[in-house]
Amino acid sequence: MKLILIAFFLSILFHFLFIFSFTQKPEPKKNIQNKEEIKKTTEIKYVKLKKKPEAKKIEPKKELKKPNIKKQKVQKPKIEKKTKKSVKKKTVQKKLPKKQLEKSKKLQNKILKNQIVNKEKSIQNKTLEDFLSQRDSKEEKMTSQVERLYGREFETFTKVQKAFIKKNLNTFQAITQRVLNQMGYPYIAREMRISGINQVSFIFHPNGDISNLKISNSSGYSVFDDYSLELIKIAYKDYPRPKSATKLIFNVQYRLY
Repeated sequence: MKLILIAFFLSILFHFLFIFSFTQKPEPKKNIQNKEEIKKTTEIKYVKLKKKPEAKKIEPKKELKKPNIKKQKVQKPKIEKKTKKSVKKKTVQKKLPKKQLEKSKKLQNKILKNQIVNKEKSIQNKTLEDFLSQRDSKEEKMTSQVERLYGREFETFTKVQKAFIKKNLNTFQAITQRVLNQMGYPYIAREMRISGINQVSFIFHPNGDISNLKISNSSGYSVFDDYSLELIKIAYKDYPRPKSATKLIFNVQYRLY
C-alpha cells in the first residue's frame, strides 16, 4: 500500500514539472542586450590603495633618575632646661602650752609602761610554755624508758613507787657509771677490746639495804655480768632511798674509749 502511494505521489510531481517547463516563454534579445549593458555598468573595478607611511613613534625621553642623596640631619644643640629647685617647706611645729605637754608626756609614759609590762608577761608565758613543753617531753621519754625496762609489771606498783622510779631512774644510772669509771674498765675486757650492756634488778629498801640482786638481761659476756653485780654492791650506798621497798631495774653500759 505504501508503494502505491509513493508511486502516485511521484507521478503527480513529474506531471507538474512537465507543465511548468512549457508554460515559461523565451525572453526577447533586447533584454539580453540590456543585461549586458547592466553588467558593464555594474562591473566594479578594484583599485589598490597605497598604504601611507606610518609615522614614527617618538618615544618619550627617559628621565634620568636623580641619585638619592640622604639629607643629613643637623643635630641642634640641646638646650638644657633649667629645672626649678624643689624647695622643701619647713614644717613649723606649733608649740603647745605647758599643761598639754605634761598630759601628753604622761600618756606616752603610761603607754610605754603598758608595752613593757605586756612584753614581760609574754616572755614569762613563753618561758613557762617552753619549760612545760620540755618537762612534758622529758616525762614522755621517761615513761617510755620505764615501760621498756619494767613492762606490765610497772602497773602493779603504787603511785609513790612509780613517782620514785621516774624521778630517780637517771640518777641511779649516773651514779653507777661514775663508780664504774672509778673502779676502772674490766682488765680482761680491755685486753679483748669488747664492750656491752647488761640489765640489773634488785629490791631497794628504805633503810638503804638491797635484796634479790641479779642480772635480768645478760650482755653475753660473763666478765661484764659478774662485774656489774660487784659494782651495784658498792654504788647502791649513794642511791637516794625510797619511802617503801621498791624494785629497781636499769642498764649498766660498758664502752671502750
